[in-house]
Amino acid sequence: MSGTMIGFFVLMIISTVFGWLFSRTKKVEKPVKAMLFVLYFWGSFFVQLIIFSLLYYFGLLSDFMT
Repeated sequence: MSGTMIGFFVLMIISTVFGWLFSRTKKVEKPVKAMLFVLYFWGSFFVQLIIFSLLYYFGLLSDFMT
């Protein structure tokens, strides 16, 4: 499997954990919890994507990409 796919799966796993942890603590109804999970999932996914793209842009991930 390529490094890109492994990185994508790692982002998905981290986003799933963050979405579950943050939406689990809210005392609301189930449909609202599901919407909060989706919100936190995509929010954390895009934040991680921006962080890793900036790290790649500035050359801080060059050791891992070879």
